[in-house]
Amino acid sequence: TDAFHTFNNGGYYVKGRTFTKVLDSSGNVVLDNEQKSEQVFSEKTVDYMNYCLTKAADFGTGHEADLSESLGITTAGKTGSTSSYKDRWFCGYTSYYTAAVWCGYKQPEEIKVTSGTGSNPACTMWAKVMKKLHNGKEWRDISDTSGMKSYSICIDSGGIATDSCSLDGRANR
Repeated sequence: TDAFHTFNNGGYYVKGRTFTKVLDSSGNVVLDNEQKSEQVFSEKTVDYMNYCLTKAADFGTGHEADLSESLGITTAGKTGSTSSYKDRWFCGYTSYYTAAVWCGYKQPEEIKVTSGTGSNPACTMWAKVMKKLHNGKEWRDISDTSGMKSYSICIDSGGIATDSCSLDGRANR
């Protein structure tokens, strides 16, 4: 979550924490957990990553965690799994919160998914928690795509596609 939060924090890394401060019964600070930040990514890198990770949540394997249709909240994130689906996870963020959910067993065992419940239980759990946290919150963008350009890439050369690429006789290239 620390790494994903960096993309949502303008490229600044801030170590995660479980509390901000502890006060005594009189309101005096007993423990202060002030955070320090360090810029580790440029704005351009952050915008590219936010763009890619919002697409993964909108259209990719993380679509079950997407809050854009239900709440109008942009969601970014990435799913993951291990061999034979013995572990499943989703690490994602919005402009408000970053969280990760892992599903698995102490002794590795295949995670069986019931029909109609979705394909990744970590995405489903992430969305259930985040929907409650975001209820009533306003939309805020998490990436700036104004300076980005889109290009088609030739599958054979790896370069920018030319008219020759579309003339390839092989189907569905």
